[in-house]
Amino acid sequence: MAGLCIKCCRSVKHLPTRLICVLIILLQAAGLDYYLVTYKNLNWAGWAAADIVILLLLLITFYFGYRFHRQQKASGGEDEEDIELHTRAGVVTWFVYAAVLCFKVSYAFKDFSHKLDENDFFGPNTLKTTIALAGIVFLILLTTLHDAKPGSSRRKYIDELTGTVIFDILDCVDSMEILFDEEARRSILPSLDDTIIGIACINFLLPTIPLITLSRTNFGHKKLSQKMVILHKVLLAFIVNLPLLITRMVVWHGMSHGISIFSLKNIIVIGIVSYDLYETHESEGDEPAQGSTANNVPSYGMEDRYNYS
Repeated sequence: MAGLCIKCCRSVKHLPTRLICVLIILLQAAGLDYYLVTYKNLNWAGWAAADIVILLLLLITFYFGYRFHRQQKASGGEDEEDIELHTRAGVVTWFVYAAVLCFKVSYAFKDFSHKLDENDFFGPNTLKTTIALAGIVFLILLTTLHDAKPGSSRRKYIDELTGTVIFDILDCVDSMEILFDEEARRSILPSLDDTIIGIACINFLLPTIPLITLSRTNFGHKKLSQKMVILHKVLLAFIVNLPLLITRMVVWHGMSHGISIFSLKNIIVIGIVSYDLYETHESEGDEPAQGSTANNVPSYGMEDRYNYS
């Protein structure tokens, strides 16, 4: 009986994650469309067409993933073409999903977020939670794109590149908190609301970069180039966390608005990444003297941090 249960679980092990991913995207799309239709007009229901396109792309990604895992199980090997189709479809799916999400979020926070009532179910908290579901979508979509085992070197490599994405998404949702306050919006600096919305939208799109990186390395099967490692670290520290920290400092000191605990997260990430880049630069610049025994010691470059082969 136990063997039968294990066999059944193995046969459908990829189904629950895919089903949950579809349900979450449907829930998020329905919630955001409801806000747009309620506070704009019925014409905004046309965004459902974009939601259908996202679902179709998601199903295509799942199909390529199913075909890849089935052929891998049958042949015992991995087909390069199937891996590329599978991972590239995932990258395109996330990019389109994030782009549509950016448009919806931009309209919502630009036009009516300050009109939402805290006492209504479909108020600010529900809107923030609905947007934050993007982090769960990324996490589940990522798990469907690879078969790396927990604790394996490939899994560590994947976690290294994508481990902060869900927290960055929650961070940018939290940064838009001030846009729910109508009185605060009247007193903020000119164009600061557009800046906050723009930074949040960039953060929704940026996870495309680590997905592209993972796609190019076949999720840990190939060595990651040094340029891509530096790009990832720079984006993480100075494109994601630094703008969020600056806007929080402006809102805090310039407007006496409450500070978020995520500002500490921004400072920690910027500090760790900056020190890591400095250490790497120093280690690469320290060339051993000629004839020294240190010449026999292999160097440790930044790309080796992500070389799990």
